[in-house]
Amino acid sequence: MASSPPLMEIHHHDDTTMMAEHVGLEEALTARLIPYPADVVALLIVQVHHGYFAQKADAAFPRIVPDRLQFFLYEKVSVHCDENDGFTEWRLKMNLNKIHPANSGCHLSAPSCTMYPILQSHSGEYWCEDEEGGKSHAVNISVTAGSVILESPAHPVLEGEDVTLYCKNKRTQSKHIADFYKDGSSLGTRYTGNLSIQNVSKSDEGLYKCSISGAGESPESWLKISKQTPYEKTTDSPHSVSPHLLTLRWIVVGALLVALLLWVMGLHCRKHRVK
Repeated sequence: MASSPPLMEIHHHDDTTMMAEHVGLEEALTARLIPYPADVVALLIVQVHHGYFAQKADAAFPRIVPDRLQFFLYEKVSVHCDENDGFTEWRLKMNLNKIHPANSGCHLSAPSCTMYPILQSHSGEYWCEDEEGGKSHAVNISVTAGSVILESPAHPVLEGEDVTLYCKNKRTQSKHIADFYKDGSSLGTRYTGNLSIQNVSKSDEGLYKCSISGAGESPESWLKISKQTPYEKTTDSPHSVSPHLLTLRWIVVGALLVALLLWVMGLHCRKHRVK
């Protein structure tokens, strides 16, 4: 009978130890299940990052100076991949018709390239690409040894805007008669060398070219028509903050608030369990 108290004491000590270990295990599990704010925000930023820049790449076009797609031999032409939001780092890419891009005189990892003098070998497809492989829309530059080019905008024209295509004769700056064509069909003769399209729509998108009697015919170039968004209708400044960037900022702020709330709730639960 004298040995009973020590046995009971040892048994009580084992229960306390097991309870402590159980509480410690619960705290450890709770700590693993409650994410830290930085972890949640980092995860959400990664997800938003991919969607955001994929969308931006889809909406982007190379910027060409001067703003047209056709050029005479030996002109000076620059192609730029640039963004105003400070996030995207674009690189200029090209697929030329007659030579390898490495022989174009352009640095293949640079965001821009100036070609002077421009040659027929520079004719081809140009686009912008980011570090993750996201690609912009491509534009086709045509360099001709002939005397006629069609001056059309290199950038997309927004629906509802007006656009003027000009048939240019290298030999003269005076007004001349020109015939215009879209997708191989005649659009008629213009006596000033200009084709004006008012209130453009998607139906005006297509391949355009022109010809001048006695001078020749221009190459074909694609006129791109883009749908106008409410943001584009009300924003005039090229340096205005993109609505997609504003969305990204609000998502990050919201994610941080949610993560902080979850973290505080986790701390409260752990304190309650300890008590």
